[in-house]
Amino acid sequence: MAQETKQPELKAPANALLSPVNIQPGYLFYGTKGIEFRSNKGGYIIVPWEQVEYVSLEIILNVYYRGIIIKIKSNQKVSAGQPDMSGRTLEFVGGKPKRALPILQEHLAPDQIRHRLGVFARRKAKKS
Repeated sequence: MAQETKQPELKAPANALLSPVNIQPGYLFYGTKGIEFRSNKGGYIIVPWEQVEYVSLEIILNVYYRGIIIKIKSNQKVSAGQPDMSGRTLEFVGGKPKRALPILQEHLAPDQIRHRLGVFARRKAKKS
């Protein structure tokens, strides 16, 4: 496997929301080479740090960190043997984003880490 995360800095249970009907339980690994998702049903997604356009953390009421959204740069291949995922957005629920934040800050530039509004804040902003 190309660029597999050998010694993860953090391992966290997460669900990959690949589509509304395809939700895959598994684990997110945050490592020195990138972020890796391994499904409990088989399969994996590896995203090297240099191919991350931005990461968005969904934070609700400034207390609850719900999940992480990863936007992959356009015209990038995630890893050998996987379909072309350039320009895609990957959403994960869980994955301990609060504990992963220092790891993300270590590997990504400050403008690559974003704060996504929670559901209630998005609805409130939409009404105004």
